[in-house]
Amino acid sequence: MPRLTAPSASGPKTPFRSAKARIAASCTAAVLVAVCLVTATALPQTAQIATVSRAAGPVAPAKAPDFYPWVRPAPVALPEGLKPWARASKPRKGGFITQLNAPLADTVFEASNHGNSGSFYGGDWLPDNILSRSGGAFLEVRRTKGRSLPYTAAEMKSDQHFGYGRYETIMQPARGSGLVTAFFTFTGEPFGDPHDEIDIEFLGSDTTKIHFNYFKNGRKIKPATFDLPFDASAKPHLYAFEWRPDGITWFVDGEPVYATETGDKGIPSHPGKVMFSAWTGIPQMAGWHGPPLFRDGSGAQFNCVSFTPLGHDTPKCSDSYEAG
Repeated sequence: MPRLTAPSASGPKTPFRSAKARIAASCTAAVLVAVCLVTATALPQTAQIATVSRAAGPVAPAKAPDFYPWVRPAPVALPEGLKPWARASKPRKGGFITQLNAPLADTVFEASNHGNSGSFYGGDWLPDNILSRSGGAFLEVRRTKGRSLPYTAAEMKSDQHFGYGRYETIMQPARGSGLVTAFFTFTGEPFGDPHDEIDIEFLGSDTTKIHFNYFKNGRKIKPATFDLPFDASAKPHLYAFEWRPDGITWFVDGEPVYATETGDKGIPSHPGKVMFSAWTGIPQMAGWHGPPLFRDGSGAQFNCVSFTPLGHDTPKCSDSYEAG
């Protein structure tokens, strides 16, 4: 009987080796199947869900309730006989507004027309120096000959006196050394009253600054000067002051910039005329407003003036004004 010999590593497969390989492969497959079945049975339910979820893509988180935009609830009917609360409307009377489209025929203001010899003004008031320009009134200052003073200037004043309330103007002051532009209330000896006054002033030598002032019984109380974030002579802006029995607040483009102190005893109390002007002073005034080096015919533009009595809501210049 021939003896079976072990196959060489490089020799051809024998029937014996092929049978062993098939048996080993079958056993290995059976073991793997058993292990897989046991593992799948032992996995916790959450792990199985997670495995499926990863295969199917990420799970979207639960969406939070959307409360925006908020919807106002439907109004509830009031019991019979009751009315809803509403803010009481302010009275709308006693004030004025003018855009000065025809300044010499204005219904609120009239042009001053008189000499100023003996005063600190360096020129006479002349209606011819008030022109209708750019939808408002242009008040100019001119050099002249043959008059008692070397200049002519321009001023407008209200026919009536006005008291506590808000005073507004849209204006563009004159530029040039020696020029002054003013918007103010005034009463005094010419009208049989003590001298009370509230001012907004610009000096043409530096129109990046604004000056506030007020008088009571002829005494200057506490003037103030502020830097502006713009050149006031470049274009019109809104200027205002609010006069109350307990104080005064000044505004630029609707923003408060200066106010009197609480308890100030120097608050004016007499109603005055509303006035605005462009002028230059006598030589003694040059230390304040600068030497008169301005161009002849320079002036200030006023496009609106309004007054709203305290506690009222009459139309005013700021209703249609937008800064810039």
